[in-house]
Amino acid sequence: MDLQKIMAKARDVAKSSGTITTEQLNGLCPNSMESDDIAALFAALRAEGIRLKDDDAEK
Repeated sequence: MDLQKIMAKARDVAKSSGTITTEQLNGLCPNSMESDDIAALFAALRAEGIRLKDDDAEK
């Protein structure tokens, strides 16, 4: 997993609103992510100030 590439794409998605939906984030991540990688990704999102938004919040 290349966390830097995923974070660059997540920054682009979250640029205007400061949030990314779980669906958008899932689309950026490979299916083979390990739990440690997921935890590192969430920590990186928090460090960047990007909030994870539930998809249902849009509806």
